Amino acid sequence: MKKRSNWNLTGRLLKLVKPLLAAEITAIVMGVAGFVSATFLTIFGAWAILGLMGFPTPMVQKTMYTWIIIFAVCRGFLGYAEQYCNHYIAFHLLALLRDKVFTSLRRLCPAKLEGKDKGDLIGIITSDIEMVELFYAHTISPVSIAFIMSVIMTVFIGSFHPLAGVIAAAGYITVGVLLPWYITKMGGTKGMEFRKRMGALNGYILDSL
Repeated sequence: MKKRSNWNLTGRLLKLVKPLLAAEITAIVMGVAGFVSATFLTIFGAWAILGLMGFPTPMVQKTMYTWIIIFAVCRGFLGYAEQYCNHYIAFHLLALLRDKVFTSLRRLCPAKLEGKDKGDLIGIITSDIEMVELFYAHTISPVSIAFIMSVIMTVFIGSFHPLAGVIAAAGYITVGVLLPWYITKMGGTKGMEFRKRMGALNGYILDSL
């Protein structure tokens, strides 16, 4: 199986989202709003506790309690809305991909299933297309949300002290960029090796049948 560039594959998968761009943007907006609600729920809760202890707070207790309730309710609604949009996109695109694959197979079968790549074909029809669901439902919007939230929180933390903002940004970059890149490098070609062995196993089962 020919190995393609990760960036090339990602770009081709992203192009399929274009007809559903409005739903993708909605998912990102809902996700950012949900994480803002979850984050500031704890911040306002901490402020409320400090206020009860006699420390100065940015606003009166009653206002903070009101915002805590609003954030708690919005967090549940916005989280559901984000996941609904993500899976709406994923299942529509999975249906499109399956249609394309089976349309091609109808032109090639049954002769194609006699070739040496028949195990890989079975893998494409079954597990590969299912794995694409993870990309559309659990990768595009979460990565976008993580980037936007990192910017928001860096600015918020930096509003207390610039150095704190720089430290926060360094932490976000380390956790969100450097560690995933390092883990990917450590994995090397293991994913492709696993995929090839799974294709060989599928081919063996077909031959046995």
